[in-house]
Amino acid sequence: MSFPYFHVRGSAFERGKQLGELAQQQIMHNIDTYRALFWEMSQVKWASARAHAVQYISWIERYDAEILEEIKGMSEGSGQDLLDLIVLNARSEIITNLAGSHVPSDGCTTMTAVPEITKNQEMLLGQNWDWNNKVKPGLILLEINQAPRPTILMVTEAGIVGKIGMNSAGVGVCLNFLGTSERGMGVPIHVILRGILNSRTLPQAVGQVARFPRGTSANYLIAHKEGEALNVETTPTNYDVLYPTAGWIAHANHFISPRMLMIEDTARIMSPDTHLRLGRASKQLAHCGKNIDVDALKQIMQDHCGSPDGICRHGELFPPDLGRPMISSTVFSIIMNLSKGTFELAAGQPCSEPYKAYQFTNQ
Repeated sequence: MSFPYFHVRGSAFERGKQLGELAQQQIMHNIDTYRALFWEMSQVKWASARAHAVQYISWIERYDAEILEEIKGMSEGSGQDLLDLIVLNARSEIITNLAGSHVPSDGCTTMTAVPEITKNQEMLLGQNWDWNNKVKPGLILLEINQAPRPTILMVTEAGIVGKIGMNSAGVGVCLNFLGTSERGMGVPIHVILRGILNSRTLPQAVGQVARFPRGTSANYLIAHKEGEALNVETTPTNYDVLYPTAGWIAHANHFISPRMLMIEDTARIMSPDTHLRLGRASKQLAHCGKNIDVDALKQIMQDHCGSPDGICRHGELFPPDLGRPMISSTVFSIIMNLSKGTFELAAGQPCSEPYKAYQFTNQ
């Protein structure tokens, strides 16, 4: 299978309106799905989610007024209430802040390798995105022409302004959910992802993470076609940056920065598989030496050690009587070649779904 591909351009409001019209079905699906998931996972009613989401409007506007205009355009184009679109863009914060620290969110295993250790001297970046399979019908491929800002090509949940992908300036970003007991108010992580994808350089991208308090904890693995990568671990009020001194870095769902080791790391409690996934990815990357290529990353993405909670996750196999929410399986796998400005996407678990290549339409 593949996800629908949409291409929008124009002013921020026009882009949003175009997408709202094109992806109305997917946006409505995501609103309905999260209405059900909020209650199923954490007994949060949609009305409570909407009331909480009001606080994020001013944060989004302060962070980047254009992003808020795009959300307003999506609201008009799709015929959905603006606050419902704000809920989608703050869905991680709502799950974390209303439901408490022991409700899991999207997991994921990410990795990157710089040209010095890749077989063809290319900048590679990728991840498996793990979440509830119910969201799959709401996923889209989206290309955004937003001159003078870089063009963006990403995979996202329709209605959400930023997620996993790359831009025409050579910046790419992947995401891991992290958890702490710290509660705060700030910019939603999906809005920060859009800020990263609006950037032209790695320093600008890190600045987009750091310049405001954040709504919840997350890890951003960011790379650039120049051949460098940085990993940014964040809490709502603190962050640290890790550099791939060995030429590669992998990340899962627990903090690994020495600066962060004394915090209460709640995501690793809900996702104890995070340690094995990180270990497996790191060991296999190291074993590749200087021969890492796209095929090598595909092999790592298909790793089932610890199944059903391996890098290629089949967590939906857990029976309900184990007391675990049946939410976490690999929804898609993506490998970006930032040197070429292309990525390959498996629209499902990479052990069974083939990868398909994508690039910017003007290339």
